[in-house]
Amino acid sequence: MMAGRELTKLRQKYPYLEVEEIDIVTHHAQAWNDNIRMIPALKSGDKILSGIFLSGEKIKNFIEGL
Repeated sequence: MMAGRELTKLRQKYPYLEVEEIDIVTHHAQAWNDNIRMIPALKSGDKILSGIFLSGEKIKNFIEGL
């Protein structure tokens, strides 16, 4: 998973970054309630970044914009 690799790299740069992985197969109601409609997806508060392909740059910009 590219998104997972990018998050691992970013956690080294931003040690305060907390990441919780949610398996949508077993927690589909939680994902739906969180407005996750596409995977992979990142959510922080009411902001969501999702797409079939999330580049490292998109993930970095999302995190830096929080």
